[in-house]
Amino acid sequence: MKLLSKGESGQALILALVLLLIGGLMIPPLLALASTGLKASQVYEQKTGELFAADSGVEDAIWKIVHDGSLDALAYYDPYLYTLPQQVNDLSVNVTVTKLSLIEGLISEEEYSPDSPHSDWGDLEIPPEQVTRDYDEGWVEYNCDMALTYAGVGNRQLETFGAFFAPFPGMDLIEGPLDIVYTPVITSDNLQDGTPEINIASGGFSFIWKWHEHYGPVFTTTDNTGSISFKFKIHDPDWSYSGCFLWATFKEQDVSYVTNAPGIYKWLIEATAGGTTVRSVVIEDTGAVTILTREIGR
Repeated sequence: MKLLSKGESGQALILALVLLLIGGLMIPPLLALASTGLKASQVYEQKTGELFAADSGVEDAIWKIVHDGSLDALAYYDPYLYTLPQQVNDLSVNVTVTKLSLIEGLISEEEYSPDSPHSDWGDLEIPPEQVTRDYDEGWVEYNCDMALTYAGVGNRQLETFGAFFAPFPGMDLIEGPLDIVYTPVITSDNLQDGTPEINIASGGFSFIWKWHEHYGPVFTTTDNTGSISFKFKIHDPDWSYSGCFLWATFKEQDVSYVTNAPGIYKWLIEATAGGTTVRSVVIEDTGAVTILTREIGR
């Protein structure tokens, strides 16, 4: 049995005091960390509940747009507010639905009258499915033929002609439009900047042909037809558009538009539960909608 020497007396006590001191220093921050984690999990649970509740408000509005024709009677840009009849996750859900023109956000309101679509002024043919995919090179190419047949009375001057595609693949993935061909009725004369512009809006992109004011092509007789043929590439071979529509704006007393999708609208939906708001822009289609954007705010 080894006996302690005089030099070893009291060393265990010192070690115990040191460990006690270290433990005393570590316990408060550990408790604070645990408290912070608990509060964070409570906030996360609360925000998750608010998000699901607000999202249910968006889904309710989409159901009303598709199945309840009463919303079609809403005036443009006149918000309609309502509250879900039952709470979701113990939260009241407030929903605002606003009907927008189909080309809202694609060109400025100064370039057309948003509440004056004239579907009877012309017929537009949607781009057909002429698709080439190259998985080795990593792209998909669309061939589009846009045709406008005039059905109005008197002479009307074309100011813009456009095609919208969704979803938006990313600006760096879009190439074109390429190989543009105009018919004699729609010429490239006086086309602003010489090339069409690409507008990124509403979760998609559009090619827009704009003529200088008072210099656009003039449609003079019924069945007068003009067209633009073009190609564009997306450098993602799996990309395909879920939504597409065409439009044209004419100058008369005001600037009105025609589209190949009359009676179809864009809708802005905002649903709030607690401190969370979910916003979505959708396009109504027959018995369905195309969701263009969906974002979360506070």
